[in-house]
Amino acid sequence: MKIALPGISIVILLLTACSTQAQPTDLPVEVGEGATEVSENPTAAEDAAIAALSQNLGIPADQIEVVSVEAVEWPDACLGVVQEGVACAQVMSPGYKIILEANGKQVEYHTDETGAEILPATLALTWKREGGIAGFCDQLTIYLSGEVQASNCKTTQMVESPLTEVHSPEEIAGMNEWVSEYGVVEIDASDPKGVADAMTVNLTLYGLGTEQLLSPEEEKILLQFAQDTYQEVMNQ
Repeated sequence: MKIALPGISIVILLLTACSTQAQPTDLPVEVGEGATEVSENPTAAEDAAIAALSQNLGIPADQIEVVSVEAVEWPDACLGVVQEGVACAQVMSPGYKIILEANGKQVEYHTDETGAEILPATLALTWKREGGIAGFCDQLTIYLSGEVQASNCKTTQMVESPLTEVHSPEEIAGMNEWVSEYGVVEIDASDPKGVADAMTVNLTLYGLGTEQLLSPEEEKILLQFAQDTYQEVMNQ
């Protein structure tokens, strides 16, 4: 069952929480501290990032602005993005860090040089469930750029889906309201210590707001949203 939450805008800016710091190369030309020049001739990597965000948010590509493009040497084959359960070859990988803006909000993508590989890097929510009588080993990652990744230890394949194919616009807007109102909030809904076949459930909301405490009812709703999202993606 899906949960309908109160709604605001579909995309909220969030600082990247899990990417490894990359060192920029001498391309492109720097135009100011922490900024890079955006070429008038888009690269294939830029085009790929724009296409991904357009598809995930369900908006036209001409409504997406390229804020910055930074050439980097990623420290691994995962382009500097840490993904739960994914092993990364420790090999330097040239590519780009691309910041895009849509609906007044910004998200970050990491790509290789050609745009053949592109990974989101702006977290919204992570959820993990382990143990219990059923032997759960489930994990979920939601990015503010609209990607959802779900997996469990019983399968070797990560399942990915746009959030727009999992939840209604109202439900997505509700999730983004939590991100807007709260800061980084961690929820531990695990069974008490000493319980036989105890199950651990942990959720982290990567918010931009200032509120830090959720009521028990709010925690319940957010946990249910994450569980519903996981089930919907894995059942696709």
